[in-house]
Amino acid sequence: MRDFAKITSKVESTKFKKNNKLNATVFIRILLFLVICGLIVIFGINFFGYHSSKIATTTYQTIQDSIKTSGILIRRERVTFAPQGGEVELYFSEGARISTGNKIAVIYDDNQSDNLYNYYAGILSYKVDGLEMTLREDNLKNLNYDHFINLKGKYNPVSSGDKVNMGRPIFKMIDNFKFYLAVLLPQDQLINYEVGTDVEVFFPTLEEYFVGKINSILLDKPQNIMIIEFSRFIPELIDLRKTAVEIIRKRYHGIVVPSSALTKKDDKIGVMVNGYTKNYFKEVELLGEVADQAVIKGVGPGVKVILN
Repeated sequence: MRDFAKITSKVESTKFKKNNKLNATVFIRILLFLVICGLIVIFGINFFGYHSSKIATTTYQTIQDSIKTSGILIRRERVTFAPQGGEVELYFSEGARISTGNKIAVIYDDNQSDNLYNYYAGILSYKVDGLEMTLREDNLKNLNYDHFINLKGKYNPVSSGDKVNMGRPIFKMIDNFKFYLAVLLPQDQLINYEVGTDVEVFFPTLEEYFVGKINSILLDKPQNIMIIEFSRFIPELIDLRKTAVEIIRKRYHGIVVPSSALTKKDDKIGVMVNGYTKNYFKEVELLGEVADQAVIKGVGPGVKVILN
């Protein structure tokens, strides 16, 4: 006969072992789940605790402190007018550099002819705009904002064979050693510019930079007038009177960060570096600041800094 008591005991023992294994598996899974959750929480605290702020990466750049404004060219120009009416004949081309005493033009009428000579050396131009007598070197201090805005000239050049009336401008001689540029200077920029200092001027029409010296600053409202002097004439500017320009006061070369990255600690200027595990203060030297950008020395490119 079978011993049913033993069979029942074996079945119950097997079930007990299976339950123990199941409980152990569940416990291990719960433990692993808790460990993973803990790691996620720790990582989240670490990441969001140290990386939740706005961050910028340092770069090496060149930035310039400049203003874009309007300018008027003022040259040493001496105009020669027709002494009589008649037909004009020209002997030199536009923009020629010539010495004193050359016959520039002849005006013929029925009875006589008049020879026109240049009494000053320089660059020859037949493009007279009518502002030569107003915009003079000895009249610079009288320039004001209203005068600047309302100045208007019109070129009316002559050509060989033209019929001209007495008093018509025929040509002008331009001093090729010096010229001036008058520009509008906003009130908030007045503190940044000083008489006697050098500035760079960018002429968009030429796509070139030229160095000049601030000759004077005429105070006025709503904008001031700044006079910049150049020690040589640029022939390509003969056709220009009013023009857009950019005045560059200074260029800065170095590591550039947003100005909002700068902070102070114990009276020292620095940045908060975004480290892998924690943020830390790094002292820097401020080389210059333009608008919302700062040029610093003390950290290299590619460093992550926290913005305030």
